[in-house]
Amino acid sequence: MIIKLSPVRSDETLAVSRQGDTLIVNGISLDFGPLPDGATLPASAIAVPCLIDPIERTAGKLIVSLRLPHAADAPESARFPVDIVDPSDGPVELPGLDLAATHPSSTGVIDWTKLITADQKAQAAAEQMLALVQGETSQRRSVADAAIAPLQDAVDLDEATEAEAALLKEWKRYRIALNRLPDQAGYPATIDWPAPPA
Repeated sequence: MIIKLSPVRSDETLAVSRQGDTLIVNGISLDFGPLPDGATLPASAIAVPCLIDPIERTAGKLIVSLRLPHAADAPESARFPVDIVDPSDGPVELPGLDLAATHPSSTGVIDWTKLITADQKAQAAAEQMLALVQGETSQRRSVADAAIAPLQDAVDLDEATEAEAALLKEWKRYRIALNRLPDQAGYPATIDWPAPPA
């Protein structure tokens, strides 16, 4: 388990204990045992105000972020706290605060319907990448369309020079290559972008 601390000037108190994957925060017991590896649980899924940022499990480690209240004359360790890595079961020593055992007085509610799994993250990342590639392709296609239109007019009116007719073919080949990008192996993660005509 990794407990990240975000310092804030406040007179509030914070007492944390650990029991495996269960954290007891100011008397509220939160069992994160069901959180699968690679998954994330937004802080909004938990009705405990001092929990911030998403709670996640990465490489088997539970990562939790807490807002750390500190006094105006708090030591540097409380104003610039370091992560607490693999605390032992029992009360967790927090910088600038007295060590206090906290016993569960209630069970915190975790809205597991807000869980974001590793598969959902991968799918969202793939969709975002595809949207970026499609946007870039569309932009390059617009450049090709703008270059092709006057050259095509010249050819259609039998007023094109040999150089213009050759350039029109190059731009059309380029546009075809853009249209065939989805046929490339590894698309959209890896793309061999065609070069536009010089």
